[in-house]
Amino acid sequence: MFWLASGVDPAECARRAGQSIQVLFRYYAKFLAEARNHANDLIEESMRRGERPEDGVLDT
Repeated sequence: MFWLASGVDPAECARRAGQSIQVLFRYYAKFLAEARNHANDLIEESMRRGERPEDGVLDT
């Protein structure tokens, strides 16, 4: 799980764990879904911040 979160290629994670990619994804499906949801939350928050003018900053 740490390897996937660190950005290691899933095929390499599966190879090192002695599993197929399908087994790896099935086993870590909940973790992967949570990571996707977290990424979506970060993107949405950064987009909201980009829509608000910062205090004291004038648009030019």
